[in-house]
Amino acid sequence: MKKSIYTLFITISTIFSSCTDIVDVDVPNGGARLVIEASINWEKGTAGNSQTIKLSTSTAYFDSNPNVPATGATVTVTKVNDGSQFIFADQNNGDYITSSFVPEIGAVYNLTIVYGGETYTATETLVGFTEINSVTQEEGFNEDEYRVRVLFDDPADEVNYYMGEFIQDNLAVPSLASIRDEFVNGNEAFVLHFDEKNVPGTEVDIKVFGISEQFYFYIEQLIEQSGTQGGGGPFQTTPAQLKGNCVNVNNVDEEVLGYFRLSQFARTNYTIQ
Repeated sequence: MKKSIYTLFITISTIFSSCTDIVDVDVPNGGARLVIEASINWEKGTAGNSQTIKLSTSTAYFDSNPNVPATGATVTVTKVNDGSQFIFADQNNGDYITSSFVPEIGAVYNLTIVYGGETYTATETLVGFTEINSVTQEEGFNEDEYRVRVLFDDPADEVNYYMGEFIQDNLAVPSLASIRDEFVNGNEAFVLHFDEKNVPGTEVDIKVFGISEQFYFYIEQLIEQSGTQGGGGPFQTTPAQLKGNCVNVNNVDEEVLGYFRLSQFARTNYTIQ
């Protein structure tokens, strides 16, 4: 993502002089970019009717302020196989919600956003998930630090991708992990969560999602670049631009941040012993 123009002051000390030089560095300004956080998450055992899509505009690289909510947009999701259309109502705070969404595993959905005179679209398939079998813990690299292993059955004769999300009070943002069934197809698979803050007594809220191949490679890059740690959320200031699946149909060269995905997930809790 291109950054707004800021002046970066760099102090240069040399062995020949005690003076301080000020160097002005211009960071290219690409303007604000639309950030689309369109995760349709269907928890197993629920109807999945209530869903939220978040829109915002990005801030500059050195700006400590969060992204600015994008209001006034028209947001719809359409199920391709039967033409069902779900309208997400503007809450005037960057959130767009619906209470009538109908999830269907394997169905293809189109996202359409009209904002600022531009039209943005994306297409994804709703990916299912099996069940969480168990959660175990094992010793980490340091004393009193533990890794959490979440086990589940991987369906045979399918190519599957998964994302684990781990939420706990002593982490500023959720920790993420992603895997594919390349070496465990048809067997018990797992996602692994390890962090120096995984100490005895820590309560962990665990979610495991079925995800598409395209989103798997996207989230792999996101995890690598951001570490899923730090303030401001994962789309705030990553080291390099990540290309999601959302496109401005009026200007295909526009850099649109974020992703549209649809996942079924299972959820459990675990307390590190």
